[in-house]
Amino acid sequence: MNQADLHDPTTTALRLVQSIALSVPAYRRFLDRHGIEIDTIAAMTDLGQLPTTSKETYRRPNALADLHAGRPEDVETIASSAGSSGAPTFWSRGQRSTDHGAAMFGQVLRECADTERTATLALVTFPLGPYIGGAFMYAMLLELRKRGHRLSIATPGMDPDVIAQVISEAADGYQQIVIFAYPPIARDLLDTHGDLLRRHRVIVIVGGEPVSEAWRTLVHGMLGDRDGDRVRVVYGATDVGFVGYETAATVAIRSAAEHDSTLNRAVFGIEHNDGDVVQQPAFVQYHPEFTYIEVDSDGYLLFTVGGVLPLVRYRVNDRGDTLLGSAVRHRLLDAGYPGLAADIDPNAHYLFVFGRTDVAAIYSAVNIYPDYFRPAVEHISLATRLTGRFIARCETDSEQRQTLTLDVELRPGQQPDPETAEQVRQLSVASLRQLSAEYRIVHDQKGPDAEPVVRLKPFRSEGFVTGGKQKSID
Repeated sequence: MNQADLHDPTTTALRLVQSIALSVPAYRRFLDRHGIEIDTIAAMTDLGQLPTTSKETYRRPNALADLHAGRPEDVETIASSAGSSGAPTFWSRGQRSTDHGAAMFGQVLRECADTERTATLALVTFPLGPYIGGAFMYAMLLELRKRGHRLSIATPGMDPDVIAQVISEAADGYQQIVIFAYPPIARDLLDTHGDLLRRHRVIVIVGGEPVSEAWRTLVHGMLGDRDGDRVRVVYGATDVGFVGYETAATVAIRSAAEHDSTLNRAVFGIEHNDGDVVQQPAFVQYHPEFTYIEVDSDGYLLFTVGGVLPLVRYRVNDRGDTLLGSAVRHRLLDAGYPGLAADIDPNAHYLFVFGRTDVAAIYSAVNIYPDYFRPAVEHISLATRLTGRFIARCETDSEQRQTLTLDVELRPGQQPDPETAEQVRQLSVASLRQLSAEYRIVHDQKGPDAEPVVRLKPFRSEGFVTGGKQKSID
């Protein structure tokens, strides 16, 4: 093996898999069931020869202890998923996961908030308790404090009034505030306490679900910094940990592509015409030495990660694609954007995430996913009326006739009105037709009968959560 091979991400991933096969009882049994001898992995040059794993085929059938790669005391934290797609599942985390997360998150904070030189109040509004999101974020921020970032951390949870109390009490002692939140919680906070936030320099870092560029623009406006760069998206999953983060370059590309269909097609492969609801994937940078990512033949992302609960070719049901920075540059140059291309590191690794597919409803044999509706309910023209939360479902009457319904949450003080409902319906149909060839066929056949029935619901109606992730497909 030459020196170049030692730094090749595929070689590194294979060596990790060899170690997992030797040290993790559950993975050894998994390989046995598939007729794979551990010794044969040493000769592999392609991880694609190994079977994929998932929550259903690997995590849930095994006891937590059998999934560990080391001693029980190597586990620092045992926490659960939010259970937004079913029952919560428990996961173990150790120092390696914290180190990896801190290394990458340090780059996010360094670039967008300069936290090594700026006294910062960091507000973790992800839930704590048994949930992994808040606990993992808190541990990463503590680690970053040890590494020289000037952070003071508070964990107020998701209630906007409690978050505002912390800001009122403590924020004047700091140069800026960084808020870590699910997008709907950030929006709730701005809706209810926007005046308070605008008195401070506030950076918003969101995760847990994708956001549109319209949402980013809206939040910048609500922060009183319409042309700023104070909103960043991070991508990860309970199963595999923190994976990737937006940079100034990826944000600039996504923002430019929203207004240029040629660029959107060249970079993301998604067509749109003037007046269309613009569809874009999350676009983040990641580090393959921390998280090795493959894309299977159906377009699903497969993750190989180390740690006390390591995973091999693990599918979280997100579809996406990976690109080297050099390939991103070529796409930008082909679309006529040399300035944007110059800001992309040709040796960096980038990830597109087109959305999760494990919470689909089915209407007339068409899979309906949350991302089909999100651009409609987050449309900038509806920003003063809607919170961005929605619940889509397929309802069946006594004669088994199906109706696609879309419940949409109104902002505080807003009342249902036919004009808003009609606008949501039109935008949703446009988005469904853009994203689903199967839906286009059904819509062409059935016409209005295939269109969602939009029901505007008062703020905090039943089903619209304020204490966790919103379940958007029922």
